[in-house]
Amino acid sequence: MQLGWIDFSCSERNKIIQTLKMLEESTALDELGIGVIRDGYADILFPGISTLQTRAKYFVLLPYLFKVAERQSFKRSSEILPWMHRQEDLLVPTLIKNSEDTTGVIGLRAHKQGKSVKVKSSSIYWNGMRTFEILRDEHLSISNVCNIIYGKQLRRNSVKIKTEAKSDGTEGFDDETAGNENMPLFSSITPDYAVMTEAAIELTKTEAEYLYQKMTTAVGSRASLLAFMLREKCLFPSFQDINEEILPDDLRRSVELAKAFAHFISGAYTRYNVIFSNSGDADQTERYREWKETFDFDGFHLSDVLSRVTGNPPTNAFLKEFYEASKAGNDQAVNRLIIQREKSIKRERAKLGKPQEYQYDKPVHDYLLNYRYGTAYTIVNDILSGLEG
Repeated sequence: MQLGWIDFSCSERNKIIQTLKMLEESTALDELGIGVIRDGYADILFPGISTLQTRAKYFVLLPYLFKVAERQSFKRSSEILPWMHRQEDLLVPTLIKNSEDTTGVIGLRAHKQGKSVKVKSSSIYWNGMRTFEILRDEHLSISNVCNIIYGKQLRRNSVKIKTEAKSDGTEGFDDETAGNENMPLFSSITPDYAVMTEAAIELTKTEAEYLYQKMTTAVGSRASLLAFMLREKCLFPSFQDINEEILPDDLRRSVELAKAFAHFISGAYTRYNVIFSNSGDADQTERYREWKETFDFDGFHLSDVLSRVTGNPPTNAFLKEFYEASKAGNDQAVNRLIIQREKSIKRERAKLGKPQEYQYDKPVHDYLLNYRYGTAYTIVNDILSGLEG
């Protein structure tokens, strides 16, 4: 079934991406501790995607760099990760120079300040590379891979690899995977350009085809909304704009429940802002009143939402009590629940009821949850644009 890619211009796509990222950043805080539900649905819909990811290119750049690492000479395995981080830093000016749109280049801002980022792309993208089977063994950590690379070097140098401590007490590798020097680390992809001097943040067609294949066939992602968007070449302006009617049954149900929960929990966050502002934010007060009047309490089934994700008893209890108090129109009970919930989550960092320490200046969580859709949109957009050549 060919649904067609919604026909946004390049500039329109970029505006949507920036808006989605803003919304994602706005919902990163978790005063009410519902992250376990939010992340559970995000993992169902967009497995392998995290809000720290910026562009699809890093899913191929990292295997390239590790392949280069295999050709280096290191004195010990502990040298490999720092070397890798230096290569990531060196790539920043290359990507800036060669890219048509530098949005999402990790380290762009730090580079302009003569610095480097602390959180490297290798850590940001590692789980995604596991999920999409770019990393052949999903159980390998970055440290494991560094040990294996060092083991390959020892083999090249005809040095006997000690994979475990011997009975006579001689030292072996800390990790048994380090001795498996023959295992292929990453699913095969080879750049057709000089990575360190010619790489751009945009995907080549070959890279886009590779990522399309990995994300749509990997066991952990092939049934996801991410894979569906790639297969059907469809992008939507926002998570709430997703047309669930075109989705397969199970995926449709997950999207329906995720949307319903986003609307439900928005009432809690709006009420949080009413309390935080001491009812001084007229807009939030009015929005909470509208939410109470328009939310379909009878049509919302919290048990269905919780049936698809692994929550925890305190979170589930808070959601149930908030539902019941809100449905009953008991604002005082809602206030107590929200104040107690934030205190149990944030403890001494809780803001409510501390006007001397925390002053209200703008709403928090002033948008519906989008379950990492902003990042997923960017990744899919990169791949579909690359496929167009």
